[in-house]
Amino acid sequence: MTFPPRRPGAVVLVLALAVAGAACGDRLPPAAGGPPARVVSLAPSVTEIVFALGAGDRLVGVCGECDHPPEAARLPRVGGWVVPSVEAVLAARPDVVFAVPSPGNHEAVLALERAGTRVEVVHDRVLADLWDAVRRIAAVLGVPARGEQLGADLARRLDEVHARVAGLPAPRVLVVVGHDPLIVVGGGTLQDELVRLAGGVNVAADAGTAWPALPLEVVVARAPDVIVDAAMGTDAGGRRLFARLTTVPAVRDGRVVALRDDAFLRAGPRVPDAAAELAELLHPGLARTRDAG
Repeated sequence: MTFPPRRPGAVVLVLALAVAGAACGDRLPPAAGGPPARVVSLAPSVTEIVFALGAGDRLVGVCGECDHPPEAARLPRVGGWVVPSVEAVLAARPDVVFAVPSPGNHEAVLALERAGTRVEVVHDRVLADLWDAVRRIAAVLGVPARGEQLGADLARRLDEVHARVAGLPAPRVLVVVGHDPLIVVGGGTLQDELVRLAGGVNVAADAGTAWPALPLEVVVARAPDVIVDAAMGTDAGGRRLFARLTTVPAVRDGRVVALRDDAFLRAGPRVPDAAAELAELLHPGLARTRDAG
């Protein structure tokens, strides 16, 4: 896997959106004025990228869910990822605000732009979005070379994970992100890509949405070999949910496994770590080989 080149025509598209006054704030960095010294991050993945680029000391505010690296926990909070506080963001006097689209932050982003605040929106839906986010954040912060280096390192580490599972049997996998209702990882997501990269087959990839709600009857019909419970609930909740599905191979064979590392759900610099952990959950022999080495 290589750090993908910048997509042709992307700059033209960004300029067109800026001229049209697009609410997403997807504008090119200004040519003059120097890199921003005061930065607010409204997404955990962005906060992690900023720190990975060596610019964590510029952060003057982060969302309530920003908890990694540990230094992020000591930064001022500016509301939540879903609904940030416009007042708290403005009080931080940022030179730039980075945001990722959430279910409830659209109006806040519009309000910040109307107040004259520079807002840069990056995305986190698929792996390609991670490359774009790293490049864009690095460019805005004035450290483009660090962005290229970080992206190349992430791609190399993901390549290493994929090489470890090459040639191994691919188990059928169901990844659970919510217990009640049962919400799973569908196709067209970063998490679906990580399942494939880790040597598995996502049985819900064709469910039609990114995060489908599945009846238990569908789980029985899809017959996953492994159920990865990545919900932020409790292990006991997951065990109760699947205990009666005794005909499902994953339940029958004791292969309902917990993945509690939130790196799996964030399009940030810890994605290779999440991929490596997932690969070892799907292929237990990898962990034994690593421990033996």
